[in-house]
Amino acid sequence: MNAIFPTPDATESERLLTGDEMEAALRDIGARRYHNLHPFHRLLHDGKLSKDQVRAWALNRYYYQAMIPVKDSAVLARMHDAELRRIWRQRIVDHDGDAPGDGGIERWLKLAEGVGFQRDYVLSTNGILSATKFAVEAYVHFVSERSLLEAIASSLTEMFSPTIISERVAGMLKNYDFITKETLAYFDKRLTQAPRDADFALDYVKKHATTPELQRQAMAALTFKCNVLWVQLDALYFAYVAPGMIPPDAWQPGVGLVAGADAPKPEAGPRRTVPGDTPRLPRGVRLRDDETRGKTVLLAPERTFDLDDNAVAVLKLVDGSRTVSQIADELGTIYAADPRAIEADICVMLDGLAEKRVLER
Repeated sequence: MNAIFPTPDATESERLLTGDEMEAALRDIGARRYHNLHPFHRLLHDGKLSKDQVRAWALNRYYYQAMIPVKDSAVLARMHDAELRRIWRQRIVDHDGDAPGDGGIERWLKLAEGVGFQRDYVLSTNGILSATKFAVEAYVHFVSERSLLEAIASSLTEMFSPTIISERVAGMLKNYDFITKETLAYFDKRLTQAPRDADFALDYVKKHATTPELQRQAMAALTFKCNVLWVQLDALYFAYVAPGMIPPDAWQPGVGLVAGADAPKPEAGPRRTVPGDTPRLPRGVRLRDDETRGKTVLLAPERTFDLDDNAVAVLKLVDGSRTVSQIADELGTIYAADPRAIEADICVMLDGLAEKRVLER
């Protein structure tokens, strides 16, 4: 099933939910699907991305920011109630500003400049990943073609925005010496704008989703929007982190930067696992007992990996909280072996899994 257009989660299909139940169902979608859960964002917030990987995020996210007022204009054009239009058009003002040099898009350009980009390069949208453009444009088409209720419901990701903003700002200021508070000024206003917009949209959805079918449509619309945000990070993760092969028409490190911001660096080899890493299995990857063959395998989307007993012992301790050193210490106790010798073997094994994109560090 296409990740952009998902089948809605199973819900109570025969009963009209109360307003509180509807709100709880919408919030549950965010708790499970919002992009703060994406591996790329965890790396971004935890300071585990390189400067060029942060730049790739800033550049690609610009396309989403630039298209938000286009999306909101499409919604506005479908509103027949003047009061509703007056409320909704504030979203366009928030991003476009009342005058040149004002608004959210301008503040995002300042963010991009703050990490080293030339403004003209960002405005050109050259180097933005094709998947980023596809996801963002799919969102614009969605609000243009679906019902007004679905268009407004899709904006309810704003309910979850303040949490991710707080994590992002605190984490980036703490972990990246090239990031300043001025660089991240875009997010200051969003801390008040997003809750205001979310409250209005939630009110509208609860009032106008008057049948079980309309409630399902609203929930599916929010699920769709969560997937739009998720796919954008998928694109970044697989192009710039996984380790990826950067598409030739995408941004390449050293391109479009202010003179002297950074000299182009030679392409690095694959990142190696170190004892302080905290490995985890990515979303959709898990250990599974194959009862037919009497062995444990690593199950990934459309792939299965056979494991020897040593790999199984290690992966059973890979939970996203233990470091490689801690895993080695536990195995050393279990098998009465030197933990540091085990540690070296673990690093080699995890390198192989990371290269196959079934392990994160």
